[in-house]
Amino acid sequence: MNTSTNSDTNDTEMKKAGGAFADGLTLIRLLLTPIIMFIIIAKGWPDTSIAILASILFVIAALTDIFDDLTGGAETSRYRKFGWFDDIADMVLIIGTLAAIFYVIATQGMLHWSFMVPAAIIIGREILVGLVKGFELSRHGWPETSLGTIKTAIIMLAVSLLLAAPWLTPWFESLIANSDNVMDVYDRTSNQVWNTGLLFLWVGAALSLFTGFKLLTAKSAAANDG
Repeated sequence: MNTSTNSDTNDTEMKKAGGAFADGLTLIRLLLTPIIMFIIIAKGWPDTSIAILASILFVIAALTDIFDDLTGGAETSRYRKFGWFDDIADMVLIIGTLAAIFYVIATQGMLHWSFMVPAAIIIGREILVGLVKGFELSRHGWPETSLGTIKTAIIMLAVSLLLAAPWLTPWFESLIANSDNVMDVYDRTSNQVWNTGLLFLWVGAALSLFTGFKLLTAKSAAANDG
């Protein structure tokens, strides 16, 4: 009997520790967002070295969204005190990073509808649904959709590729050209990495519209939206 009780106690303590660690990862994701935005806007993205730093930090922030679920369970787990903040951290990371890229491209006079449209859809959807979630939270809890996790993963992948395009493109081109010197291909780089990021961004925008409609019309069942 004592062995069983001790085992249950240890298991509970481990789950509590996992929940606390998961909450810490969520906080890290939230705190990294303004740093990433500052690097993009103030430090000169798409400069290669700045692009490397910004994309690495974004990938780290995105990975915390995976590991907080693995270590602490779902955001609704009773062992997570701030699990409800998980979706908010995702929203802030996505909106902040996309807005920073949007600003830099616009100020450089290079804004194109192929980026502007999906970025605006995603930013607008996240803000609108975030407001609705904030209202619904006080009444019924989080309204969520089963495609939410897929949507968020695709958008984070898209943003990662867009951020990394300035340094990933020449490296990718060097592989295609079988060149030993990455610098040799800087004068003939293509937009393949950026365009791949845009493709995923459009897919993410389409899923954002679909899941956003389901949320706002209250036709979705409880699942995971982020």
